[in-house]
Amino acid sequence: MKQRIQTALLALLFCSTAYSANVGGIELPPARDGLQLNGAGLLRKGFIFNIYVGALYVADTNHVARILTDVPKQIDIHYYRDTPKKHMIRVANQTLKKNLAPETFERLLPRIEMLHNAFRDGRSGSVASILHKPGTGLIYAFNDETVTTISGDDFANAYFAVWLGERPSSRSMKRAMLNRKSL
Repeated sequence: MKQRIQTALLALLFCSTAYSANVGGIELPPARDGLQLNGAGLLRKGFIFNIYVGALYVADTNHVARILTDVPKQIDIHYYRDTPKKHMIRVANQTLKKNLAPETFERLLPRIEMLHNAFRDGRSGSVASILHKPGTGLIYAFNDETVTTISGDDFANAYFAVWLGERPSSRSMKRAMLNRKSL
């Protein structure tokens, strides 16, 4: 019996540190496309309505300190309720304008509009993903199907500011995504 307990403890000690998490009733995988789950949070409207769970995946947790640089990263948005893309676009544009210099926003605007034109309406149970692959740019997927790729690491890093910038759309979501302890 003692040997079994020791074996079990050793197995636990040498297990991978990857783990799944349950946030707001949504089971998040420990890894996606070679990236590991870093943190996740629940976006609510008031104290009543859950809007979505946002999850940040990174290649290396050391990248979090420089998340808006050319490091691989992905954000998954798990929708609780139907969310029209016009709402997501409005929030993204407002947040980008707060985080980017006016000339940078204007320079990126054609690519921002390309991405927003590709957006899908969020449906209850659906998942939207944005992935930054350095050297490729930003990939937008909906329910694990790639919808579009927008070139440019400058664009990808700027767009991630919607969630992770100095003035994000939700400070509590940013904290949860950047904090592994939120899991």
